[in-house]
Amino acid sequence: MRSSPFLALALGVSLALSAGAAFAQAPEQPQSVSEILQFQHALREKIDKPNGEYSRFDAGQLERMKHAQDNVFRMLSGVNSLNDLSENQKIEVSNSLDEVKAILLANEGNRLICYREKKIGTNLLTKRCETYADREAHARESERAMRDMSRSYQSTNGG
Repeated sequence: MRSSPFLALALGVSLALSAGAAFAQAPEQPQSVSEILQFQHALREKIDKPNGEYSRFDAGQLERMKHAQDNVFRMLSGVNSLNDLSENQKIEVSNSLDEVKAILLANEGNRLICYREKKIGTNLLTKRCETYADREAHARESERAMRDMSRSYQSTNGG
């Protein structure tokens, strides 16, 4: 069963809020836009301190986190409620928050990535989510399959 973007967003915010402390229970409903922005701005202040608690992260991780936060700030600018966002915007915000969470928790492979794709044979868009590790594994498997097919084609056609 796939999770909704609201659930992923709520879980991402909940985990990010509890990254430095004991894990709190996931909230029953999504956090408000103001709570998300408040937490991300407070986190940014801590990230920007050169000798602060996030100085253990390398520059690349910090830049990725800042880029994801900038996307959240841009997407939620002037927004009063998550319900004001389109499904694609909700997914994009959720993905950005998940990226911040994954970096904070040093658990990149378990970061959930969601996207919308057309269902084969229709014009209907469906939401699909998979972990970063699963997505990378599928990409490697597809590349391997293409190489194998290419080799097989070359060997049967004298090439």
